[in-house]
Amino acid sequence: MGTGTRAAGELLRRYSGAKEIYSLDEYPSELRLSDRQRRVLGDKDLTESLAILEKCERTGVKVLGYGDPFFPERLRAINAPPAMLYYRGVIKDLNSEYLVSVVGTRSMTEYGGKITEYFAGEFAAAGAVVVSGMASGIDAAAHRGCLSRSGYTVAILGTAIDRPYPPENARLYDTIVRKGLVLSEYAPGSAYARNCFPKRNRLIAGISNATLVTEAGERSGALITANDAIMQGKEVYALPGLSGSKQSVGTNTLLQKGVRLAYRPSDVLATAELMYPDKIRITAESYRTERYDTGVQPRRAESRVSPATGVEEIHDGYSYEKIGKLEPDEVTVVTALKGAGGGLFIDEVVSASGLDAGTVMSTLTVLEVYGVVSQKNDGRYVLV
Repeated sequence: MGTGTRAAGELLRRYSGAKEIYSLDEYPSELRLSDRQRRVLGDKDLTESLAILEKCERTGVKVLGYGDPFFPERLRAINAPPAMLYYRGVIKDLNSEYLVSVVGTRSMTEYGGKITEYFAGEFAAAGAVVVSGMASGIDAAAHRGCLSRSGYTVAILGTAIDRPYPPENARLYDTIVRKGLVLSEYAPGSAYARNCFPKRNRLIAGISNATLVTEAGERSGALITANDAIMQGKEVYALPGLSGSKQSVGTNTLLQKGVRLAYRPSDVLATAELMYPDKIRITAESYRTERYDTGVQPRRAESRVSPATGVEEIHDGYSYEKIGKLEPDEVTVVTALKGAGGGLFIDEVVSASGLDAGTVMSTLTVLEVYGVVSQKNDGRYVLV
């Protein structure tokens, strides 16, 4: 039948388990099985299956069947559920936990890595399970952030359960096996296939209550995960990124399309605390509105008055070693705030800048993260 097919899902939901499916000689026509699928189901030779089980036992890999009490209930509800999962690590009942997947680009920026570790760490501290795909970049940062706060993390591989990928994440794989859980649809020794990673993304979205994209390019695989989550009716969040940054095109596009803005960890955890009051406790740190401690420090350059206009050039007064000069929208917002000594509320920034509300909100968030603006207790934004 293959991994995660519609037909496999229909069979598993219709019958009591693999043993009953195996014992059938005929299958209902409404299942619309292909000739190949009928041939596979008709082959009762268990030699290959027994060989896989023997290899699992030899390599310390466990099998989680569709009917197992520990099989993630949320995965049973997706369109193409896995018939079984292979796992290594510390198994726990994920059906009683709040799971949030944190995903993003492999080619992350320094800021992307640090903000991902910060969010994942706060999720872990609040009691959430952090899920990702153990890829390089944002995925690995999410796992590290969770583990740094003694959290429980789940890595869902797009390769065989005994094949950490990429190879440089082998140490991270071993750590997750000791302190969390590694899952895969693919048995030990399975060959790599190009479509394994896109297929894997439906499981990352499916097993989770919510998905957060922290940094993603225009063609990032994280957008597939986000789309899968949207199609599954899950909550999707994104962090706004710098205007013009290749690594932020995907997240900014998601925000334009209406996914929720993750301004701080508590934005994601607020719903979780209501759904799982006995599991989730939001820390005071997660409510912070001041600049996140990402280690990316601003450097204030001297402002310069234009000899042509006699007006101080705002963008030259806000140059940064890490991010360069401000983008046009950022300059517009800074200019609006510069004329208001007491600060402005968001609607006042919208009015003064002429930008739409969504652009103002995302721009203010970016400027706050980099220490250009801050929010006062009454909600007004001011220049730092």
